[in-house]
Amino acid sequence: MHWKLIIVLVSAFGIIKEFRPATPFLTPYLISAPKNFTNVQLYSEIYPFWTYSYLVALVPSFFLTDILRYKPIVITEAVALCFTWILLIWGKTIWQMQIMQIAFGVASACELGYESYMFLMVDKKYYKLVSSYTRAATLIGRFFAYALAQFLISFNYGSYLLLNQISFGAVCVIIPIAIAFPPITKEIIDSKVESQGKKAVDDMRQKETSEDSSDKTAKAKDSGDVKNRAIKERMEEYSHFILHELKIFKRNKNVLKWSIWWALTSCGFYQITNYVQSLWATMQIISDNFNGITECINTLMGAMISFSLQYINKDWTVHDELILSITSFIIAVLLIIMSQIKSVIIAYILYVIITSIYTLLMTAACATIASELNSASYGFVFGLNTFVALLLETVITFAFADKHGFALPIREQFLVYGGYFAIIALIFVIIICSQYIIRWWRNQPDNTMHNNISSCDNSTYH
Repeated sequence: MHWKLIIVLVSAFGIIKEFRPATPFLTPYLISAPKNFTNVQLYSEIYPFWTYSYLVALVPSFFLTDILRYKPIVITEAVALCFTWILLIWGKTIWQMQIMQIAFGVASACELGYESYMFLMVDKKYYKLVSSYTRAATLIGRFFAYALAQFLISFNYGSYLLLNQISFGAVCVIIPIAIAFPPITKEIIDSKVESQGKKAVDDMRQKETSEDSSDKTAKAKDSGDVKNRAIKERMEEYSHFILHELKIFKRNKNVLKWSIWWALTSCGFYQITNYVQSLWATMQIISDNFNGITECINTLMGAMISFSLQYINKDWTVHDELILSITSFIIAVLLIIMSQIKSVIIAYILYVIITSIYTLLMTAACATIASELNSASYGFVFGLNTFVALLLETVITFAFADKHGFALPIREQFLVYGGYFAIIALIFVIIICSQYIIRWWRNQPDNTMHNNISSCDNSTYH
């Protein structure tokens, strides 16, 4: 299949997958009849299960994405989303809603396969194009879903239940689309890795030789045993591959730097998106419920940013510490303001600004990191970054949101999130200052004289 057709197929999957009009009205749906949960129950007993399940599910997804070659992970995401909406529509108890959040956590963990799939199917020179198109497709799907949701709710053409029924239909459609994805073959992996001249080609060839040998053995032995042995061998090889790939963070400062930002910022952003509807609920009256149009504008801005990024000829590794520190500080200030205001309209605007900043830099981060990596390690690095983000988020969720922790009121939680982003900004400020101090120290006369003396001594010796 031609790579352009694959982009169309993957983009269609992303658009339909995100066509879930129920999303911006999830909290209003769950606190209204017939569900009738309280806002406190949502953010202290139900929503935290998404974070915990996402973290746990990411571990197998983290390893299996590359081992199973992406496509099965994409299919798993589609099935998990269907199960999520089955529980949302027919579930009634807290424990059923907790299972719903667990299913959604599994789907979120499997999204790694969708995000990484295209980078293995196209040439490296198209990475910025692919990153822009796939992210824009996702945001376009959300835009139309949220616009429809606001229209139906504002004009009383539908209920919150109808929004969930439409969402259920959409996530059912993506299952056959996921099945239609072209598989990642050994020829694709070999050609991609060879073209980049990486050491991993030897591992991949060894892996495929083992598989070929297993195929021959299968003629004389039970095929199930051969398959299990092949999977075991592949996992052992992948373990060695992981140890090798971890060294990329030592070899490449750009990957390390952007991965640190990815993990830290995604952690905070996940918290914002998980609990922002609960914050809005403290400010809203019935006539102020514009969650749909807010998310609609939000995703439209994100789609425009993602799509236009391919035309911006900017090297994001230049002055990146300064960019990341300033944007993190801006987000911190906006979150602190959100935690104190009473106007939901202003809160909507600040949320759109925060999400636009995150979308811009996250798109840049994906393209920047991918351009520095071996094709076979996209899932590993992307998954590792997400895993660290979720590990941090689990700590924050348990400490400040969960009923077993401090269970802070929602406004105080957002004050904490503002402080968290201020710490991220401080980290990159420290990096900038340390770089300037090192340069200043190296340029001091005493150090210059010492270097000259050392050079003279070496010249005399020779």
